[in-house]
Amino acid sequence: MRKTSLTAIIAAIFSALCTKQDAENVAPKWTLSYDAGFEDRNGAYAGGSEIMHLVAHKGKMFAANGYWLDSRWVIPPEGQKQSAQVLRLDSSDGKWEVDLDTGKANDLSLEYMKGNILKSVTFTRDAKGNKLDSPEEVLILAAGSNFEGGGAVSTWTRNDSTGRWNHELVRHGSSAGGVRWVPRDMEVHMDKITGVERIFLLLGNPGMISGVYDPSRPSRIRWDRHLEFPFLTRGKFRTRPLGIAIANRTLFFSESSSVYERKDGERPIYEKIIDLDRDTDTDIGGIRGITAIRNPQGPGDSLLMLWAPGERSRSEMKRLDPDGSGGYVLREELHLADLMGKRLGVRVTYSLGAHNMMYPILNPATGKTLHLIGFQGNIVGRNNLRWKGSALYGGAMYAIRSSEGKYSLQEVNNAFVADKKPLVSPRTFCLSPFGDNHVFVGGHDSSNKISDDMAWVFKAPTEVALGLRKGFEHKTIARKSKRLPGVEEGPIQELRIYQANEDRFGHLVKRFRLHTDRIFRKHGMKPLGYWAPTDGSPIKRRRFVYVLEHPSRYAAYQNWNRFTHDREWKAVLEIPEFKGLLSEKPISVFMFPKEFSDRLEKGINEGDGIFELRTYVTKEGKLSELENLFSNNATDLFSRHGMKSLAYWTPFDRPDSESKMLSMIHHQSRKQADENWKDLREDDQWRKTFSKPMADGGLLASPPESTYLKAFDFPSRK
Repeated sequence: MRKTSLTAIIAAIFSALCTKQDAENVAPKWTLSYDAGFEDRNGAYAGGSEIMHLVAHKGKMFAANGYWLDSRWVIPPEGQKQSAQVLRLDSSDGKWEVDLDTGKANDLSLEYMKGNILKSVTFTRDAKGNKLDSPEEVLILAAGSNFEGGGAVSTWTRNDSTGRWNHELVRHGSSAGGVRWVPRDMEVHMDKITGVERIFLLLGNPGMISGVYDPSRPSRIRWDRHLEFPFLTRGKFRTRPLGIAIANRTLFFSESSSVYERKDGERPIYEKIIDLDRDTDTDIGGIRGITAIRNPQGPGDSLLMLWAPGERSRSEMKRLDPDGSGGYVLREELHLADLMGKRLGVRVTYSLGAHNMMYPILNPATGKTLHLIGFQGNIVGRNNLRWKGSALYGGAMYAIRSSEGKYSLQEVNNAFVADKKPLVSPRTFCLSPFGDNHVFVGGHDSSNKISDDMAWVFKAPTEVALGLRKGFEHKTIARKSKRLPGVEEGPIQELRIYQANEDRFGHLVKRFRLHTDRIFRKHGMKPLGYWAPTDGSPIKRRRFVYVLEHPSRYAAYQNWNRFTHDREWKAVLEIPEFKGLLSEKPISVFMFPKEFSDRLEKGINEGDGIFELRTYVTKEGKLSELENLFSNNATDLFSRHGMKSLAYWTPFDRPDSESKMLSMIHHQSRKQADENWKDLREDDQWRKTFSKPMADGGLLASPPESTYLKAFDFPSRK
């Protein structure tokens, strides 16, 4: 028997490996098209926590992203946040580019967390109902902006000749009473009575607005001055409407547990055709993804929808069929949670799906229409399949509904395993506009969990995406996102100031004493002290001031996220005496403690007395001179006059980091504080070292601001 040489064995193994690799290269496969967290060729940062929409428009692919729970939205102060973007792909294997930055492309300094709805709509008639010479395709984005006490909805339309986007503020108003300015869907519908073609846009709780095609306007859309609905009926919706569909030449939309039908005419009315009569959670919304499908029971169209009433939602698929007599019959199809549970061998305690419409696509084998429905679920059992730190399944599962109402499941990039990058919920599907017979899928749902650069877009051949053929997976590894400059430096301290409502200050203090302080510590937030002002008007003396320490600015972002979603903390907020405590949004200032100040915590623990918080604002370029002045002279000089220098800080965020310094000083009493300052100002060294440079040298842009504070006896001074 001849002995096989070692060389031949190695050659055979190498040949087999190469054959397998060649097979993978030519076999159908999933490909990662967009992986958030890079600079495009123009230097724009292409990121995002979520891909909200994918749209094919005039031979290109566009995507709307969002920055919910992404550090580039959460960490920067107002005016510096990274707003939602529209991304563009010019070829199937090309590189995505930023086509629109909503924060930069408006003249009102508004910021937008999400690109809420992106669609390519087609107009065939003008504002009077006259037929256009040729249809006009318009790519339009709608997004909501929220600010103190109010909100707004804007639209941007793309000029495809120039690549420029035209911004228009559609509506704005108060956010009182829980109103959320969150656009969700838009559709073009031609009124059967008037013949006028209109575009309809859901604004959120405020209602629905419509407009007409007007080529004389830069946006090519003229929005009505008043809401179409629920204007003259009621002030607002209880929850945000989640979808619009056109079926049987009629417009329908869903809100909470109800579906409404538009009765066309000069003065259209809306009739509620179904109400599932169950309470719904405002964030989840109720009836989602309403989509027109062929009526399996007879002629015309039915409405397919996903019912997600609240925290125990199971993503119930329902269908609304016309009964032939002007009414409708509600039919149950199945629960997507049950399909996920059976597929994974786990118990699914919660499921949410249909972030957008159910996407229609032809089955290439049969020519029949299928619908793709993205969803997600919390799983119990096989916890290694969870997105780390949550109960959500880490993969991106979607249902495929046949025209016969049968369901199967498919996953983006194949089944999830622990070492793969978490995807968590497909949100949007789109057939490739590049003629390569591929389907693009985008998504991620932050679900109240930090999601820096977790937005993604995959593509696969249509047969793979529809589960008709097996495809190789794209090798993905979870990676650390690119951090903003300076956010990992530390430690950092945070000054926070709360303004209590009248007669509620005592309740605010009680909440901190009994609950907040302890829960802070549970999440790595170190309280250095709590104070209340001693002087000023009654309003000023209802302020609650405190300082926290975090390992870094990024750690603070993580700490606050954990704190905000802590179950115990949420329960505290539901206690009646702790509701409605604040009259305005808290002030938060992140600060770097200076190396010449490290006695704040010790000073608080030493005993009673009065603390003085001082803020210095310098002229441009003078901050370093002020810091040197204090670091070389202040401590000893203040000490000689009964004043203990406890802390000096400079703010983390621009522009204050370039011109502000804060300090904390301790006095034996409020009366003694006045005497201390009087004696200090008469000190020759003070006059020479401080008074002259600050007054004559032009260091300060304005006189220092001073607030006297009395410390609370918690945290413990022991």
